[in-house]
Amino acid sequence: PIQLLTTVVAAFYFSTKGHRNSCLVLRRQLTNILAVPMVLNGPTRLHTATVAIAVSCILDYSRAASSAAAFAPSFSLRKRCIRPFPSSSLTAPVPLASNSPHCTALSAAVSSVGGENAVQSKSSAKINEQNSTEYEIDNLLLVEQTESIPRGQLTQDNKRDMLTVMRQLSSMGRRRDDIAGTSKDGSYTRQRRQDATIVERLLDRLSHEYQYSTEFSNDSRQSNQDVNARTFNLAIKAWANANVRGSAEKAERVLKRLKVANINGGGAVTPSTSLQPDLYSFAYCYAAWYRESIFASKNIGNMKASSIAMRKAESVLQSMKQTLMREAREGVQGPHSLNMVEDVNSLLIMWSNTNVNLPDLSEKFLRFLEAGSRGTIDTWLNTRSYNLVINAWAKSGRIESIHQAELLLEEMEKSNKLAPDLLSYSGVISCMAKGKRASSVKKAQDILHRMTKRNIVRPDNVVFNQVMNIFSKRGSKGSAEQCEKLLGRMEDLAAEGNELVAPDIRTYNIVLSAHAREKGPSEAEKVLQRIEMHGDIKPNSVTYITCMDSYAKIGDAHNSLRVLSLMEKSFENGNLQAKPTRRAYVSALNSLAKSGRGDAGARAEALVQTMEKMSARDGNYDLKPDTNVYNVLINCHKNSAARAEKVLYRMGKRDVVSYSNVMNAYSKMGGIKAAKRAQALLDEMQNEDVEPNAYAFNSAITAWSRSGSRGGPKKAEELLQKMEQLYEAGNSELQPSAKVYTSVISAWAKSNDPGSALRAEILLKLMWAMYKRGNKSIKPNTQTFTSVISAWGRSRDKEAGERAEHLLDQMIKLYEKGNNDVKPNVLTFTAAIHAYSRAGVRDAATKADGILKKMEAMGVNPNIQTYNNLISLWGNSQQLGAGKKAESILTKLEDEYRDGNKNMRPTVISYTNAINAWAKNADYGKAEKANDLLERMKEMHAAGAIADQPNEFSYTAVLNACATTYGEYGEKQDAFRIAYRVFKEMSDSDSLKPNHVSYSTFLRAISKLMPDGEKKDSMVSAAFRLCIRDGQCDSNCLFHMKNAAPPELVAELLGCSDLSEACALELVELPPSWRCNAMNTSRPRNK
Repeated sequence: PIQLLTTVVAAFYFSTKGHRNSCLVLRRQLTNILAVPMVLNGPTRLHTATVAIAVSCILDYSRAASSAAAFAPSFSLRKRCIRPFPSSSLTAPVPLASNSPHCTALSAAVSSVGGENAVQSKSSAKINEQNSTEYEIDNLLLVEQTESIPRGQLTQDNKRDMLTVMRQLSSMGRRRDDIAGTSKDGSYTRQRRQDATIVERLLDRLSHEYQYSTEFSNDSRQSNQDVNARTFNLAIKAWANANVRGSAEKAERVLKRLKVANINGGGAVTPSTSLQPDLYSFAYCYAAWYRESIFASKNIGNMKASSIAMRKAESVLQSMKQTLMREAREGVQGPHSLNMVEDVNSLLIMWSNTNVNLPDLSEKFLRFLEAGSRGTIDTWLNTRSYNLVINAWAKSGRIESIHQAELLLEEMEKSNKLAPDLLSYSGVISCMAKGKRASSVKKAQDILHRMTKRNIVRPDNVVFNQVMNIFSKRGSKGSAEQCEKLLGRMEDLAAEGNELVAPDIRTYNIVLSAHAREKGPSEAEKVLQRIEMHGDIKPNSVTYITCMDSYAKIGDAHNSLRVLSLMEKSFENGNLQAKPTRRAYVSALNSLAKSGRGDAGARAEALVQTMEKMSARDGNYDLKPDTNVYNVLINCHKNSAARAEKVLYRMGKRDVVSYSNVMNAYSKMGGIKAAKRAQALLDEMQNEDVEPNAYAFNSAITAWSRSGSRGGPKKAEELLQKMEQLYEAGNSELQPSAKVYTSVISAWAKSNDPGSALRAEILLKLMWAMYKRGNKSIKPNTQTFTSVISAWGRSRDKEAGERAEHLLDQMIKLYEKGNNDVKPNVLTFTAAIHAYSRAGVRDAATKADGILKKMEAMGVNPNIQTYNNLISLWGNSQQLGAGKKAESILTKLEDEYRDGNKNMRPTVISYTNAINAWAKNADYGKAEKANDLLERMKEMHAAGAIADQPNEFSYTAVLNACATTYGEYGEKQDAFRIAYRVFKEMSDSDSLKPNHVSYSTFLRAISKLMPDGEKKDSMVSAAFRLCIRDGQCDSNCLFHMKNAAPPELVAELLGCSDLSEACALELVELPPSWRCNAMNTSRPRNK
């Protein structure tokens, strides 16, 4: 008892100090002490629970917990616990002896340790990251301890612990559970190699113990049970599952050691003591070489090494044939021949679970066994063996899986020994369900037809459901009709007596899903009504949710909520299968989020409140809103970022989707405040230990690109650089994609900062260089190029048009070489034309016309913006024939609209730009041509061809065409008549009034077109008085009035007695009421 108490106290000390290696030694001592019965039955009467508490405090991993549970079965502990024990388990009430002060002291110590663990549980995430390292130290220490024990002194506990560790480290499940978080910096590969090394070292120690007991002990029976073929198989399996370079060679080395041990051992005939290599020995080694062959070919590209490894795998199979199948031919049935089929199937199951992408590993093994077992007395394969390989192909989802599964099925159908069963056909249909080929549907129908034709295997409703599911997922034309036919066929077969094929609720759900995909939610709801009226089948939750999802897909929130109410009523009426679930409410919330309704946020809030009340009132925690529910609720507030942010801080657990949705709402708002708030949320994520993903960064970048601030593009590019730094530091989820780079380029494209277009093009070149170096995710696309071209269009640089066209030509060349991702679209061509219109160069219209020809040559149809830009370019070109060219483009636009292309409907801008083209031209009769276009515009509006009637800009353009008419007196006289009529029509109209440009242009027309005299003076006086009455007088109006009127009239109109004073009067000296409605914009004055 004194030694026990000393050990427990030391264990507490070392556990609180974190000396884990010392704790391991003390655990072993404590185990050995408690193995003596006198301790627990001595006079001190230490209670068993006291020892259990002590052991649970020594270590926080699985073996300590299992030891404590063994000593005190009443003490509640998990069998497999890697995380530290919570404080509640350490301070649990246990029946301590009343006369044991040591127990009371230990319990108090346990409480203190439990308090420390409660504090440490706040950083449980960091502790979980250390679990793999602690587990590794534990195993290494076990190896060192066993190797330090002299030969012949290993206890059965030692051997049992060694075998337990060997089984754990050799399994693929341990690799997923215990070292899942150690994949960075190659530590995952090192861990796998070290696991296999530990298993082989433990095997060496057990082998040495076996040799010692064989040589120096009379009774080697127990040692033979510890070291047998299965023990060696653990080491072979460990190296096979390690899947690192050289692991196959080491697995074969262990297999050779087993063969040598079998030759030297001899005499053992029972399965538990045999050193004869069995099926697993060869199979594990074969799998190791096969994996190494695939690794060499796909990951390294070394086909020579891959071929050598594959030959090694085949040689292992040949060795297995010589060792195992030879005896079968000779009629000798060794221990390995027992349950051979079950062993083969067990291997196939393991490979299908651990090697999902390598179904050919299982098939090659199956083919070899099928060929090698011919003529033997043992049965190596059965129908289930083939089914397992078919299922392996179905799991892989590879392109050739359907073909390979069909071949296996055909072999079974032609075989005299094996016959396919229901699972065989079902597995082949599963392969077809995962395939994306259109021919899979017909093949699945053929399989179903073959089943019914052979009359050997009767199909059940599961097989029919699989075929119907293939039709349903395709969603192509006629899929719903095919599902209905199969449903009718199932009903007919059930009526004939085949009860296994009777349709169930899953069958009807598939039919409903097929209608929803092909015909829409209304047809899907008709199927729902059929199910509700069915006598034997009632709709379940999946039925209602599928119907709701179809409505949510099109944003029909009204009908989605209506189906939810039907679901609730069905449950209230006794249909327990239709119990409303959280998934149903999420579907309703999704419909509100996609509806675009103004009250979507309010209705979503009411729905979430209903969920909260129902979960609290009925105790239905399945309806308690979780993070996913709140994330969808945030999406419902996407038009109100402030409300979305309130939901963010109201919810409990926030994840990266929560923050990203709110940031996306701010990115759509635009403005500097929204951008700053999105940036603040991104910073807050990192402070809250929520790791942002690429979508979160892209939302912040988009917010800065839409901020309209001067430093917005720079902020967006800084976020891009931060993403690159985090990605290079090891965060693979933050690899900048083409979408992120395009968002930054778009920010520069929308900026008016000097050099913004050049910066956008530099980023494009950087993307292209990184793509050429092998980064496929950053490949520039059409949107990227279009954004850079748009940036040059906004720059007003004289070379903008040429830079834009150069980028366009690059895109065309890349597309002609086969790069479909950069095919120019209508937006690309329109942006290039717009770049010429903003550049202001003399031959811009001609070059833009050349871009239009390239556009037509590639089969890209222009849109209304393309034609409007072209008309504007010709209007500003001042080239001979520009007016005629602009009008021809307008006529083409009208013809396309008359031919039925509703997207080519001319607009007011189209006609106004064409009128401006005539106004800025020097051709004869341009005033009349401009007026004709105005009249055509009126007729088109009256006929409904254009939506808007001519505005003041259209009328002013005609006035400008008249005012800039030069020629003989007759032409000027005709031009003034048109100008007077147009101006009077504007003045008398109720829908539009002349603006300051209209007045100044009309005064200019009077000045240029009318001869001096009373009529001219009267016209100037009337026009100027109307101008000052409307408050539209600006500097141009004043200038043209002074040019048109004599000095006496100028003095009279301005109210000056002195003529020189009137002529020198400036605009600012005029009464404010004369100029109150005129825009204070400086316009170039054409004298």
